[in-house]
Amino acid sequence: MSFSWISFLEVMPPLLKAAVVTVEVSVLSLAFACLIAPPLAVARMIGPAPVRFAVSALVEVVRGVPPLVVIAFVYFALPAIGLVLSGFWTGVAALTVVGAVYAVDIVRSSIESLGRGQREAALALGFPVWRAYLEILFPQALKRILPPLTNELANVIKASALLSVISVNEISQVGHALIFETFIVVEIIIQMAILYLVIVGCLSFLSRTLERRLAH
Repeated sequence: MSFSWISFLEVMPPLLKAAVVTVEVSVLSLAFACLIAPPLAVARMIGPAPVRFAVSALVEVVRGVPPLVVIAFVYFALPAIGLVLSGFWTGVAALTVVGAVYAVDIVRSSIESLGRGQREAALALGFPVWRAYLEILFPQALKRILPPLTNELANVIKASALLSVISVNEISQVGHALIFETFIVVEIIIQMAILYLVIVGCLSFLSRTLERRLAH
């Protein structure tokens, strides 16, 4: 199949519009996941036994199944408990769960790598144990958290392609629809790949910028 710039430009507007949806879903999911992961990690380390068990079970279950299963579960489970969301917000909720769960172990292992002395010093200053972890240890561990966390969050962005199964008009959904409508294949696939690379590249750039600032 030959490449056609005319076809490439013809399918660009709807794919760019879909890219905006992908960015919106990704930014919201990653923001919520980054907010939820530290408390979950601390709960897994120092929470009461039932809480530690519940968080550990959630982590093991979600890490053990494909993101598509999580998306389908959230899509069907939320209405069953009376919470009806649009496909967009269902996708945000599902990817938030995936992102937060994958981040929990990264945050936990990074905090534990600081050693017991940091924890004991924070407690000696009179901080309650939860505040010591979240306000003293977590910020110190942030430099160690960022590189592996960026990789996992990039996977969450790529998993947004699976939201096509619940009819979210993101890049994958619109791209496949355009292929069936126009029979333009190569140009659409190349453009989809470029859009995902740009979005993930922006995340990597932001992560490196933050790492440099933390280093100073």
